[in-house]
Amino acid sequence: MATTEVPAPLEDVADALRRMMDLLLRVDDDPALGHITSELHAVSDLLEAEFDDERPFDKMLHSDAPRHDPVSGVENAIAPPIVVEVDSDGTAHAEVDFGLPYQGPKGLLHGGISALFLDHVLSLANSNNRSGVDNGFLVTAQLSLRYHKPVPLFERATVSARQTSIDGRKVRAAGEISVGGEVAVSAEGLFIATRIRPADVPGDKGGA
Repeated sequence: MATTEVPAPLEDVADALRRMMDLLLRVDDDPALGHITSELHAVSDLLEAEFDDERPFDKMLHSDAPRHDPVSGVENAIAPPIVVEVDSDGTAHAEVDFGLPYQGPKGLLHGGISALFLDHVLSLANSNNRSGVDNGFLVTAQLSLRYHKPVPLFERATVSARQTSIDGRKVRAAGEISVGGEVAVSAEGLFIATRIRPADVPGDKGGA
């Protein structure tokens, strides 16, 4: 008998916050919203009362980091989130409908959001092909974008990328955001394989 995966509580909370952010961008400023402000502050106070970790990034570094990133992190309300799949040829791709939280010009995707999503998917395309590359973190050294046409909100967009070359610790990839089968934004990226591995990241030692 098939089982249905139940989202973790943080996923549910993040999803509720995404809905809230979208709705706040759809309403006009109104004094009647004051009671909502009070309720939101009350919820924040409850969370703060449970929060006693002065260095939350230490804990996150040793957790499932993709759950927290701002593109595909299911526990990050900023993320849509997207689900990136990698084909047998190494192409990474994801589909996304960008909503109001990602708006730049009216009805169009913010250019900086395009850069964020392309950087993320290019990096994943490289991460899935590390042949001959040091097994450290891959960090972005250079990201070049060309904006061919605006990306409309509320229309299905495809973000895709593929690795183009490996030269020692230098790894390159290229990708694009397409809408309706037409390229709207294209990108080329240079990534450097650092010598810092996940196991080398210091843990939470409670000090400064």
